[in-house]
Amino acid sequence: MPPPIPHLPLRRLTRCPSLAAAAAGRRSHSSPFISSSSSDDDDESPLAAELFPAAGAPTLLSVARSLAASPSPSAASVLGFLRRLPRDASPHIFPHLVAALARSPAPLLALRLFLSPPTAAATSHHSFNSALLRFPLPPHLLPAFFSHSLRRFPGLAPTLLSFNLLLKCVCSSLVPRNPTLYLEIALRILHDVIPSWNLAPDKFTYSTVVSALADAGRVEDAVALVHEMVVDGVVAAEAFNPVLSAMLRAGDVTGAAKLFRFMQLKGCTMTAVTYNVLLHGLLLCGKAKAAMGVMRRMEREGIVPGLMTYGALVDGLVKCGRVEDAWKVAEEMGMKGLAPSEFVYSAVIAGFCKSREVDRALSVWEAMVAGGIRPNVVLYSAMIDGLAQCGRMKEAEMLFGEMVNAKCAPNVMTYSSMTQGYFHIGDSSRALSFWEEMVKVGCVPNAISYSILMNGLCNVGRLKDAMMVWKHMLDRGCAPDTIAYTSIIKGLCMSGMVDGGLRLFQDMLAKGDAKPDTIIYNILLDGLIRAKDLPRAVNLLNRMLDQRCDPDTVTCNIFLREIGVAEKGRQFLEGLVMRLCNRERYRAAGDIVIVMMAKYIVPEASIWYTVVRGVCHNRKVWKVIDKCWDDIWRP
Repeated sequence: MPPPIPHLPLRRLTRCPSLAAAAAGRRSHSSPFISSSSSDDDDESPLAAELFPAAGAPTLLSVARSLAASPSPSAASVLGFLRRLPRDASPHIFPHLVAALARSPAPLLALRLFLSPPTAAATSHHSFNSALLRFPLPPHLLPAFFSHSLRRFPGLAPTLLSFNLLLKCVCSSLVPRNPTLYLEIALRILHDVIPSWNLAPDKFTYSTVVSALADAGRVEDAVALVHEMVVDGVVAAEAFNPVLSAMLRAGDVTGAAKLFRFMQLKGCTMTAVTYNVLLHGLLLCGKAKAAMGVMRRMEREGIVPGLMTYGALVDGLVKCGRVEDAWKVAEEMGMKGLAPSEFVYSAVIAGFCKSREVDRALSVWEAMVAGGIRPNVVLYSAMIDGLAQCGRMKEAEMLFGEMVNAKCAPNVMTYSSMTQGYFHIGDSSRALSFWEEMVKVGCVPNAISYSILMNGLCNVGRLKDAMMVWKHMLDRGCAPDTIAYTSIIKGLCMSGMVDGGLRLFQDMLAKGDAKPDTIIYNILLDGLIRAKDLPRAVNLLNRMLDQRCDPDTVTCNIFLREIGVAEKGRQFLEGLVMRLCNRERYRAAGDIVIVMMAKYIVPEASIWYTVVRGVCHNRKVWKVIDKCWDDIWRP
């Protein structure tokens, strides 16, 4: 017999004695589990008794399988069938009965059946695996059940499937709770426990642990385990995919490319999932051209892109700002016999609306409706928001009415878009009527909708009403976000109450609900400059730099409006550039230099050298620059 399973330091796990010392007494056929009645909560009558006297083993096994396959088997039927089984019934019947009871309205009966079997032969690795797969135990108790079962039944020999189910529980449910503890347990099961039972890990074993390591951010350990897997003769895309995904999420395109080439070198068969991971990851990194190349390569290798592949590509292209290309991909779907889904249409429509191409969005909408797609709340909300952002409120209200007539209930985002749109065109009364209707129909306002209302009220000079909305939002326990703070601080500064805006800014920093951005700093700086309080404005600018919030063109213009673009302005901007360079924020420093050039303020040569050297610190950039010089001077 293999050595005992090592003690796992899991919650509620009892002391693990040697398997050889465990009690191994056989249980009689008259189990307390079988004799107990469990039909009080189940009105369905047991299976007819006359079926069983003439039934042979195949018939009994068929009945057990049908019970296990039932969507919601009756506990009374399963128990009745169990009582009528002959003493020498096949042990292959019991795993199906365990599965049936686990899916019944009384799933704990399955646990009682497994732990108190009618015969010793009923406890097999089949019933054990069925129990691991079916039992509705909390995740932290499954490892304890695993160890307890091996101690209770010394003759029970777990299979690789048993350990794969255990690892799946540990890695998917327990690792997110405590990665440090449970990843070490998973690795110990993989490296120590499984080999101790003379079992060899397969692709499911490795992929489960590799995925957990990658999701926990331990990418280097995941890569090392992938190499170990290959050395052991197991090559599976299921293990490579999570590592590729983690690398691309971290922006490591080079590392992902090397791993992909390693997969090819080892003869790993690429799957559609692998290509979907690459597509999604490359698009997250802004590599739209590379993603399209992966798509074409996928087609050349005979892997037909499915809805998920096209959906990921369209969504990624939209996020990269390539909306027109995304729509071409969606049209290509139709030509290949794949009807674009609501997800594809919503991504394209939202992309066109975000780029203020509402007419293009409307043409996509018409093509969608002509294709038989029924718009859902996401599609309606995206289209209404696009129209509202462009001030086309008549069309937005017509679409809103069409949405209501189609029995598609508007949500809080739909109402917020209508409210913001009417505030945008100066119709505050209509905006407030949509807000009131939203509350009346039961939509609960969120931080975004509150921000829209407060910003609209502040813009029309109703600061007191905006402050009442702010108080109501806090009383409801809705934590304000950066946009909400921006709206109220802007309203206070517009009303000349800069000190009130600064107090709210200090409250924002103290609570930590939201982080101030460049817009908030610019609003406060503008208020202080208008109040002729330059020293406090400079102090606030210093704080802005200390908080790693980079100034922009608006920030520079606010100060230049007060100090001018002459010598003082040049000294101020050069000093700002050097302070950013000293903090190694060269890109922000470069933006300030661009502002200087637009104002015809020529920086000192040392400023140029520092900024260019910082921005172009990458060796590859210098290599390209040198090549450009070679091309220029080549005869």
